[in-house]
Amino acid sequence: MGKDLEKIFDDCIGELRNGGSIELILQKYPEHKSELKPLLELVQAMEQLPKPEPTAGAVSAALIGLGEEIAHLRSAESPKIKKRRRSVFGRFFQQPRLAWTLSVAFALVLMFVGISTVSANSVPGDILYPLKLATEKVSFLLAFGSERKAELRLTFSEQRTKEIKRVLQKSGKLDEGLLNAMLKEAQLALEESPNDTSAFFLAKLNAVNTYQKDVLESFRPRVDSANEKIVNRAIGVCDMRGRWIKGMMREEWDEMPTHRPPATHQERRHSQKPQWGPGCDWMR
Repeated sequence: MGKDLEKIFDDCIGELRNGGSIELILQKYPEHKSELKPLLELVQAMEQLPKPEPTAGAVSAALIGLGEEIAHLRSAESPKIKKRRRSVFGRFFQQPRLAWTLSVAFALVLMFVGISTVSANSVPGDILYPLKLATEKVSFLLAFGSERKAELRLTFSEQRTKEIKRVLQKSGKLDEGLLNAMLKEAQLALEESPNDTSAFFLAKLNAVNTYQKDVLESFRPRVDSANEKIVNRAIGVCDMRGRWIKGMMREEWDEMPTHRPPATHQERRHSQKPQWGPGCDWMR
């Protein structure tokens, strides 16, 4: 990134933090839109992360646990290793600035890993759920290649399925927003996939679709009549998708010749973006 672009990026961050929208900011720098947009979206996602506020009790418990583990490991060391460790740590703590910096870095890593682990099981309404969505958005922005982005979409779709199950188990209610997101992410997975979508990717897409249909069918006895209509419609979409995917997989298999196919046929196949067939889209 050149110095001029760095200055522009800093100005954009300032405007973003002052409440400006990304689209309006990018209108000022149309020639750098493709470079600035993913960076600004990343900054916005990071700004929206909830600030962790560990309690004194949690910090004390973590330090006590760490101390106990270190003591346990030390008791198992041989005298020779203990002597070598004392020599190394003696030199280390003679540099207090380095020791302090590494200690803070280690604490931050532990905190981040802990929060990420907890947020992975969060659902809408939980304080860490925005962190989970922001983490997904950042990972998608940093992904390279249409195949990787398509696989992430499938992962997000599976996550929404698990969240629907947890919400239903917890509250007894169907979260229609999660249901929409679940089916929409699977729809976007195909749109993000490469033009030459492989049979392997279609198989993964089919596995996710089958799993989601099974989950939805398990919901029917547990929801009211209004939500049952929504669930039935979603199951119908999964049915259509399953038939479409299997048809595409058969076509992919049938088109694997023992000799090189004609160039015109190959060009036609690889120039067309795969799209869901009629009835497979989830449009709300």
